[in-house]
Amino acid sequence: MAKDFYFPKELHFTRRTARWVIQNLGSLRSGYWPSDVSNYTDIPIGKRTAGRQAPFITPVECAIEITERMEKCGIDGLILLAMECWGESPEALARYLGLAEWSVKKRCGKALNYVASGPDRRWHDTKKRKGETYEQFKNRPKSPKSSMRVS
Repeated sequence: MAKDFYFPKELHFTRRTARWVIQNLGSLRSGYWPSDVSNYTDIPIGKRTAGRQAPFITPVECAIEITERMEKCGIDGLILLAMECWGESPEALARYLGLAEWSVKKRCGKALNYVASGPDRRWHDTKKRKGETYEQFKNRPKSPKSSMRVS
């Protein structure tokens, strides 16, 4: 079950949290963290913050990060943005782009997988994986499913 709210410390750029950030991109770009049922807000009211950063830095930085990740995906990132943030349907996007609906859904899923690469960006080399562009990620062969049977 998907959560409808995440605190800044809960964002780890998994598929679920990346989708939530994209869906709330408008308020994050404005410098406001989306409110929760418990009325959590990142904006101090009449008090100085303990840190040296302005209270809008976290939402804006989060918006910049997810936007940069989507931009690396080109048109597929735009499809992801249109479906998750703007509420466009796959059918409508398929008509706009002259693609099959299944192709739009697949491209959106690939872009989301690339964007949701964890705390480190997918195009950076790390100890766990070699950096790769979106085109390399998109065209890499699928790992074979294990077909071992226990007798």
